[in-house]
Amino acid sequence: MGYITIDSSTSSTTVLVFDDSLKVLKRFQKEHKQIYTKEGYIEHDLKEIFQNLIELVKQASLLSPNPKFISITNQRETFSLFKKKTGEPIHNAIVWQCTRGQKICDDLLSNKELSQTIKKKTGLQPNTFFSGSKLNWLIENNSEINSKIESEEICFGTIETYLIYRLTDLESFVTDTTNASRTLLFNCLNNKWDEELLSIFNIKNLQFPKIKKSSELFGESDFERSFNKKIPIIGVAGDAQASFFANSCFKKGDTKITTGTGFNIQTNIGEKLLLDDKSFTSLAFTNKQNTYALECLGSFAGGTVSWIKDNLQLIKSVNESEQFSMEVESSNGVFLVPAFSGLGPPYWISSARSAFFGINPAVDKRHLTRASLESVAFQMVVYLEFLQKSKNLSLNNLSIDGGMIKNKFFVQLIADLIEVDIKIPEMEDMSSYGALLFGMQYFHKIKNFDDLSQFRVENSIIKSKKNKIAQNTYDQWKLIIDKNFIKNQA
Repeated sequence: MGYITIDSSTSSTTVLVFDDSLKVLKRFQKEHKQIYTKEGYIEHDLKEIFQNLIELVKQASLLSPNPKFISITNQRETFSLFKKKTGEPIHNAIVWQCTRGQKICDDLLSNKELSQTIKKKTGLQPNTFFSGSKLNWLIENNSEINSKIESEEICFGTIETYLIYRLTDLESFVTDTTNASRTLLFNCLNNKWDEELLSIFNIKNLQFPKIKKSSELFGESDFERSFNKKIPIIGVAGDAQASFFANSCFKKGDTKITTGTGFNIQTNIGEKLLLDDKSFTSLAFTNKQNTYALECLGSFAGGTVSWIKDNLQLIKSVNESEQFSMEVESSNGVFLVPAFSGLGPPYWISSARSAFFGINPAVDKRHLTRASLESVAFQMVVYLEFLQKSKNLSLNNLSIDGGMIKNKFFVQLIADLIEVDIKIPEMEDMSSYGALLFGMQYFHKIKNFDDLSQFRVENSIIKSKKNKIAQNTYDQWKLIIDKNFIKNQA
C-alpha cells in the first residue's frame, strides 16, 4: 500500500513514495521553467507543472500501485487564474518572488488605516510576497484578463487549488487555511475570504475556493489513469507550514528554521493572533482552532554562499565554505553585512546594501568566506534574540532543516550563540513529510498531537557550547550595523 506525496515547489516538482512504515522508497523530481518577462516579472507555466506532476506520479505508481492516499505541499503565495468550466489557465501563474505589485504595496503602506486593516485580519503587511497586490496589478494592467474575469466564471487559486481542480476532473475547487492565509485576501480570525480585503485590492467577480483544514479529504483522482482506481487526496499545506508541522512545532515557543536560497523562521505563538511590527504573523495550522506563528523571511542564506562561490569565486564548491571557515580560528576582524536586498527583520531597513567591513592586509579568502557564513547565522540569531526578549518566548524546541544543515560549522554557530541545542531532522523533504502527517492525522482520526509522536522523524542533536570567539564576533557585527546602518537613518 504505502503513501505518495507531491511537493510542487518554486523550482520543481518532487514526488516521494513511502512504504507503510513511512520510510522513503524512492524520490522522483523534475524542474520546471522559470519564466522571466521583459519587465523582469516572474511566472510559471501551469500546464507544464501539471504535466510534470502526472509524469512523476505515473513513475511512482509503478512502485506503489495502490497508495492509501496522496498528500500535496506547494510553494506558497504563487497563484493561478483559470476557467471554471474547463480548468484552462487564462494566464501564467504569478510567482511569489515577482515584484509587479510593489507600487500597490507602497501605496497601501502609506495609508495607515488600510494597512492596519490588512494586518489585523491577516497578520501580514502589504508586501509583494503575497498574492493580493499582484492580482490587483494584473486586473488593472491587463485588459484581456479583466475582460475575461467580468464575462466568464474565472477561478482564483494558489498552486494546490489549480492542481487539485485539474486532478479531480473539475470537481474539487478547494484550498487549505495555510495557503489561503498567504494571499492578503483571507481573514485569519474567522477563516473566510474577506469582502473588505477583496475591496481594498479592487477584486470583483472572481470565484474563490472552499476553505478546508490541512488534515482533510480534498478530493479523489486516478491521476490521469496512473492508478486503476481513484486515490484520495488527503493532507494539503503550504510548504513552510508543512515543514513546521513535520518538525512537531506544536507548543508555544517551538521554532523551526528552514534554509535554502533564503531562509524562513517560524515560531509557535499559540491560538491568539499576535501582531508585531518586526515580523509577519502566519496561520501555522488549523486543528480545533487556528495556531499562529511569528514568521521571519530572509532572501539570502544559501544565496550568500552562492554569491561568494559564483560572483566572488572565493570557493569552488559550497562544501568549501565549511572547510575554509574551520581552517581559521576567526574571521580576523572581517564582517559582512548581508543586505543584498535590504536588512530584514528585526531591522527592516530596505535601503541598506551589503558591505564588507574590517578588511586588513592579513585577510585571505578563508576569512572572507568565514565572515560570509557567519553573517548568515548572525541575521538568524539577531531575530531569534529579538523574539526571546520582546515576546518573552523560550526557544526550547529549535529545529533547522533545508540545504544548509549539511554545514556543521554554520549550525553549530547558531546553537552556540542562541545557547540552545538544535534538532536536525534526518528526513530531507520535511515539507513533503509534513503534508503526509496532516494526511495521517485525518486518516487515523488523530485528535491529540501527542499521538503523532509515533510518526515523528528521527533527529540528530547539535549541542550548544560556550564559544567566546563567536560571541565576540557577533557582538561586533551588531555594533557595525548599529553604527553604520541604524544611526545613519534619516
